Amino acid sequence: MPYRLHIDEVGHHNLASANDPNERYLCLVGVILDLEYSMGEFTDSMNSLKMEVFGTHNVVLHRRELIDKSPAPYDKLADPAVRQKFDTLLIDLIAKAKYTVITVLIDKQRHVEKYGTWQFEAYHYCLTAMVERYVWWLDEQNAVGDVMAEGRSRKQDMKLEAAYKYLYRNGTGTNAPEKKVFVSAELMQRRLSAKEIKMRPKSSNVPGLQLADLVANPARRHIVCKLENTRMVSKFGRAIVRILIDLKYRRCKWGNRRIVGFGVKILPEEILLK
Repeated sequence: MPYRLHIDEVGHHNLASANDPNERYLCLVGVILDLEYSMGEFTDSMNSLKMEVFGTHNVVLHRRELIDKSPAPYDKLADPAVRQKFDTLLIDLIAKAKYTVITVLIDKQRHVEKYGTWQFEAYHYCLTAMVERYVWWLDEQNAVGDVMAEGRSRKQDMKLEAAYKYLYRNGTGTNAPEKKVFVSAELMQRRLSAKEIKMRPKSSNVPGLQLADLVANPARRHIVCKLENTRMVSKFGRAIVRILIDLKYRRCKWGNRRIVGFGVKILPEEILLK
């Protein structure tokens, strides 16, 4: 049974912006979907939502346009009744769809304070932690899968492709500081079905990438609020986070089924989710 990990990012990868409050945190969110389900039932469900709200399935559910209600056909969401209908249908889709989530967040400020100048790019560091957990999850399922990420600039995409190939060839544990647990090259190659990461732009209308985009900001905001001891304001975002915590995050398969370290990884330190 092949799977695919769909990755979306929130934040900036540059460690030079670590002290900027608006760019302090980088978060990667990965949504794992069975490929047959993703291309069949899940795509049908998402297209049904799009048709009911926008009158077409040729529209990408991208957070920025959904918030701005612009351009067309996103402008339909300016109608409060349509917006309420969309929010209800979207929450229902996010709750009922079959997927597993892994979130990795790096506090760049604390990271720089702890390790100083370090050449391992923040995005690639988060990717390493993400792929580790994905491979462990695949191993638990006795399954194989590949990885797809949202495209960025050509230069960044090339660097990401190289970083992923390195992970595939070598496994993890040699570049990250204080690494105690890692995925061997043998396990990496046994569970990952492709040695190259797939890159797609938002405009490609990939349902799995859209789902990752929809849950990424609430997932990041929740963790940041926990780190900064503040309240998450958005009621809609809190509803999504509740679904992730109760139903979707990868959990330890033993003991108390904890999420931290399994479905959520915080670099360079962790907190408990409540």
